[in-house]
Amino acid sequence: MVCPFSNLSDEDLMIRYQRGDYKAFETIYARHKEKIYSYLNRRITDKDIIDDLFQKILLKLHRSRRSYETKYPLMKWIYTICRSEMIDYFRKPMVQNVLLEDYHWITAEPDNNELIDIEKERALTDQEKNALGLRYYEDKDFKEISTLLETTETNVRKIISRGIKKLRLKYRREKS
Repeated sequence: MVCPFSNLSDEDLMIRYQRGDYKAFETIYARHKEKIYSYLNRRITDKDIIDDLFQKILLKLHRSRRSYETKYPLMKWIYTICRSEMIDYFRKPMVQNVLLEDYHWITAEPDNNELIDIEKERALTDQEKNALGLRYYEDKDFKEISTLLETTETNVRKIISRGIKKLRLKYRREKS
């Protein structure tokens, strides 16, 4: 199928897109997605980062489409967006995720083998009790727990971490 806008310049397509014609955007996307990916691929090696930046670039292009001026070549404008998104990415502080083994989370002292009745712990929220029980008493993994609690795996990890912090704090005080 031949695109009805294939004879239009990038700048004319952008004018149509600014006016709300999303078919014009589809043509721009089809024309330039490989160029954008290639631009990112020459500068970044991690495919996940490239995909993430590609999405951010398209989102920024969409959000700022009304500020585009046709006196500038569209690809130059898009490359400016690409460059600014890459700079933002490299300037942002790198967060390092560290996966801790379960035994690091359970107790403050490794020789403490006491079982805790989670249901009687008043310091814990119901959500923390549920998550801790599923993790440590029913031996569910984070994905299973996230499905059961209808939340994300990241949130489950946070809930469990908060619950463990509360328990550690309580039991450290009691031993002192």
